[in-house]
Amino acid sequence: MQRGLMMSVGRIAIWAGAALLALVVVAVSAIFLVFPRVSAAPDLKLAATPEQVARGDYLFNHQFACVGCHTPELEPHRFSRLFDKARLGAGRHMGGPADGMPAEIYAPNITPTALGGWTDGEIYRAIVSGVDKDGRPLFAMMPYPSSYRIMDPEDVKALVAYLRTLAPQPVTLPAMQLPMPIPIAMRFVAKDPAPETRPDGKDEVALGRYLAITGSCFECHTKRNDRGEPAGTPYAGGNVFALPAGGVARSANLTPDAETGLGNMTRAAFIDRFRSRTPEEMAKIAPEAGDMDTEMPWTAYSGMTDADLGAIYAYLRTLPPAHAAVVTYEAAPEKQR
Repeated sequence: MQRGLMMSVGRIAIWAGAALLALVVVAVSAIFLVFPRVSAAPDLKLAATPEQVARGDYLFNHQFACVGCHTPELEPHRFSRLFDKARLGAGRHMGGPADGMPAEIYAPNITPTALGGWTDGEIYRAIVSGVDKDGRPLFAMMPYPSSYRIMDPEDVKALVAYLRTLAPQPVTLPAMQLPMPIPIAMRFVAKDPAPETRPDGKDEVALGRYLAITGSCFECHTKRNDRGEPAGTPYAGGNVFALPAGGVARSANLTPDAETGLGNMTRAAFIDRFRSRTPEEMAKIAPEAGDMDTEMPWTAYSGMTDADLGAIYAYLRTLPPAHAAVVTYEAAPEKQR
């Protein structure tokens, strides 16, 4: 009798486990069917005027620094990275588990070779909502949840127009194999945009805020938790980046704290910091083991206008000072000198 009871309990446990598994499968299937809740791609056909393309060039290569992720760097590795303009938009490997990533991560090819079958509206939606042409979510290393979803529609259109002019690059990068539950989480991250109008230069602080968000200053200079969510004081730095030669870089404190932030930096000095880090200047620096290095794409941002850089500075000065000392570079232990 006891044996029969045990067999009955065992069967119940098996049935309960099977029922639970079935519920999980149904729930996950429902998530994949229902999410992401993103609107259809807009019916968009751009005229792509010379002015619009030129604007997109500035946004891609400088203000938004899209070039930083979607273009291979020149080898050997240089301070702040130098991008191979002959392969503009061909995509590149962004890191893997050895760098703290959940998988081998690639920024995709976004030249006409890869996007030739996409409509202008599908590219537009990918930038601001984070889904591909078939509505599948993109990995949120591209900062569409916090940065790109507020972009002015005219800025997004200029980017799309410019992407159409890139030289085709016959590069096929490996498909990302993200471990569970990340593919499920991405289904909830992708969503419709909340566009803002780019402020004109008359309201410098408002323009600076727009540029600081869409240019990923907030994205990189705000500390994040293990899930990649902002968890620190905005713009107080401390976000960690693994470096190609080993060691880590940490984003600097951009708040106007006098001791640990930018409180003692003048507007002219702020702009000059960018002007001094052009591709030509950075090409002269080849970091060796233990030398200071950074993930900051200075070479891209160095091409921004004085007006745009000055607006960012004006906005940062309005932030509450955060006393947060940051060690911005730490060499790998075996390479420290």
